Amino acid sequence: MTADGERAIERRTRIAEAITAHRRAGSQSPVLVAVAADDPPYVEYCDREIVVHVDEAERDRLDALLAEFPVFKIAQPATRKAPDGEVHVSAIADPKHAADFLDTLFLDVFDRADDYALDVED
Repeated sequence: MTADGERAIERRTRIAEAITAHRRAGSQSPVLVAVAADDPPYVEYCDREIVVHVDEAERDRLDALLAEFPVFKIAQPATRKAPDGEVHVSAIADPKHAADFLDTLFLDVFDRADDYALDVED
């Protein structure tokens, strides 16, 4: 396995563990942050909902990603009521599938390199 592949497994494991801990505690909302950027993108996981902050181009890429992960859908009316650029995604999935989606979101929507670093903040 390549170093990038190992890093992806590590990131996805950390994401899944954060989601599992969040669900067990029922209170903390882990925030996932792609580090090593001037203005790093971040995503918030809140009780089976993902809040993503995107620009117009990222929104187009998010829509394409959602087509690849049909269990994840734009949450309405939360997105319509949200500020511009804030998208709420329904995340009714087990932690592993949510982690796969979230890691792919950073790679494809936020255009991060395969070896990007991820922080999980509470």
